[in-house]
Amino acid sequence: MTTIQTILLLALLVIWLCFSVVFLITAVQSFVYDRKREKREREQAAHDAEYHENRMKLLEK
Repeated sequence: MTTIQTILLLALLVIWLCFSVVFLITAVQSFVYDRKREKREREQAAHDAEYHENRMKLLEK
């Protein structure tokens, strides 16, 4: 292998490694964000159900 081929191969490996790291970071961030969003949605649904229940009690009186 010539020196130019070695340099090009090394550059290609570094670029591939950078893309892989960026993809991994993006996947982890997406996973964490989805978990937080699901938790917020559950809490909001529980709050809405409680609010609805209280409003129905007020309307019955």
